[in-house]
Amino acid sequence: TEARGIELLTPASAKEEAFLARLDELQPDLCITAAYGCFLPQRFLDIPRFGTLNVHPSLLPLYRGAAPLQRCLEAGDAVAGV
Repeated sequence: TEARGIELLTPASAKEEAFLARLDELQPDLCITAAYGCFLPQRFLDIPRFGTLNVHPSLLPLYRGAAPLQRCLEAGDAVAGV
């Protein structure tokens, strides 16, 4: 991704000061989170102009928890989601 000019930020915690400072510097229009199982701090949510899009690998609320895609496959569902 960085080879294509897209900076990918993957902090261990969304509360890390260095991460939040860098995100603030970037002034993003939109943030996208995926497979993030923790609460996002309000400071993070306040930074992107158009908010944050959280993609989830299941059609909520059907399969919540640690392994939603696996539960979908185990149940034999023909459709999953993002």
